[in-house]
Amino acid sequence: MSESSPPAPEPLAGGKIRFPALDGCRALAALGVLITHVALVSGFSSRSPVLGPYLARMDVGVSIFFVLSGFLLYRPFVAARFAGESAGDVGAYARRRALRIIPAYWLALTVIGFVLKAPGFEQPHSIVSHYLLIQIYDSAQLYGGPIQQAWSLATEVAFYVFVPCWAWVMSRRDRSPSLQLRVEVIALVAIFVASAAANLGLIRIGVTDFTFAQLGTWLPFRIGDFIPGMLLAVGSAWVSHNKIRLKAWLSSAQVALGLWLAALAVFWFVSTQLGLPIFSTSFTPAQAYLVRVLYLLLATLLVIPAVLARSEKGFVTKTAGNPLAIWLGLVSYGIYIWHEAWQDIYLRITDQPVLNTSFLKMLTFTSVLTLISATLSWYLVEKPAIRWGSRHQGRSPQITVANPPSESSPTNP
Repeated sequence: MSESSPPAPEPLAGGKIRFPALDGCRALAALGVLITHVALVSGFSSRSPVLGPYLARMDVGVSIFFVLSGFLLYRPFVAARFAGESAGDVGAYARRRALRIIPAYWLALTVIGFVLKAPGFEQPHSIVSHYLLIQIYDSAQLYGGPIQQAWSLATEVAFYVFVPCWAWVMSRRDRSPSLQLRVEVIALVAIFVASAAANLGLIRIGVTDFTFAQLGTWLPFRIGDFIPGMLLAVGSAWVSHNKIRLKAWLSSAQVALGLWLAALAVFWFVSTQLGLPIFSTSFTPAQAYLVRVLYLLLATLLVIPAVLARSEKGFVTKTAGNPLAIWLGLVSYGIYIWHEAWQDIYLRITDQPVLNTSFLKMLTFTSVLTLISATLSWYLVEKPAIRWGSRHQGRSPQITVANPPSESSPTNP
């Protein structure tokens, strides 16, 4: 095998493909969400003129997770189309999606809302709405609730429904693989442009900050955040289908570092050069959408090296797919659904006011309790549910990367 021309990732048993470096992206996003919320709630982001703007913008994790979801969920469908195979049992797909998020979420929602009350259910928050993840469609329930950050789960659920529907639309005609590739790319770019136009239209007609924030959680206005991942899925599936030997430099350390440095440059720019308010709830619609676009650019630059990385221990895999990163990626869903509750409990037991407490003490307390909760969630709830679903699923294409949870902090609630 020529080192200057590495092969596409080889399928494992059952047509599965590993992308181990994606775990590092997931871990980074989850920890960023936790740190952002601690920095904001403790008031440190407001008190520190140097670090505060950076910590406030680590909520970029929302875009990272949406890009990951676009890639991981769409790739099996498009790979099946290129191969001329059935996309598999939609019922099995739906069962996997439900088992991946619902058991752990319902347990956390029950414990946080009714036992810890950190916070509990209070009007106008509906128990039914939060358990069914439809709270984002009621403007009165957009903010607050026992797991406020679950807004992104509701957005993800809509995307879960969209993926097989879109795959069905894309498979209605028999096409050659090369024509299918062109159709896929053109159609996805068209969706991105349409979603961007919808958001710009809202800004043009002058909707309120609150209305723009709420609509920004609805899939038609948020679908653009998933499109880069879906496009990466199309490209990755095409390379694998045709067994294309990519140039070695594409997966080199130099290219990865270049892309990651570009992502850092975007992070620096959005954190310091736009004059943004610390709290995203104070963004104007124009600011909110600009930040979302820049976040999406950052997330895409971060994820590309992980997609290009080969399964063996190259630079990217050693960096983003090391054992610690893999473990944090596994428990990242628990980090997402539990961390804000422990922040609330810290304030309660220390009797400290919001926006005026120790950042380091709150970060330590929140991190330790969150990691414990996330670990228990993974080993006692999530992993058993996934295994149970695997034993009862029908045939359908998939890849052997832990299904991406939707950990994220809201960019504008």
